[in-house]
Amino acid sequence: MEDRLFDQKQKCRSLWGLIPKYCDASPNTAQDLEKVLQIYQEDIGPRAAVVPEVQRWVKKWKKKDVSTVSSSAIEALCACHADICPNVYILLTILDTLPVSAATSERSFSTMRCLKTYLRSSIGNKQMTGLALLSIHKDRQRKNYE
Repeated sequence: MEDRLFDQKQKCRSLWGLIPKYCDASPNTAQDLEKVLQIYQEDIGPRAAVVPEVQRWVKKWKKKDVSTVSSSAIEALCACHADICPNVYILLTILDTLPVSAATSERSFSTMRCLKTYLRSSIGNKQMTGLALLSIHKDRQRKNYE
């Protein structure tokens, strides 16, 4: 079965080299940067500004000890100053918001389908929505409303 999130994984891999711990480990930094520039050209500045900025960002983290630098995209975003590296900040924000999987949305649709099949004729829309939310978010603690 073909991977449905292949495009998202490719985008994520292209941005992975911006995470400080992996700046030095990414062998295809120039190729990855070209992919990023093509994909997100509307979100970031011109190529002439982005390339040197990313190079400075990578160079900054290559000088540091790997055990002391950020290893996650969120930590990298916190370490990045939007005023100093605005394009890197935007790219790290994009990396932080890329979906990891589609399991949550698939589970939601599956639950809704089961609920609709079982309760289709005997329940209103408002009640169906409430039941669906309870089923989808069953791992959250419920508050008692009186």
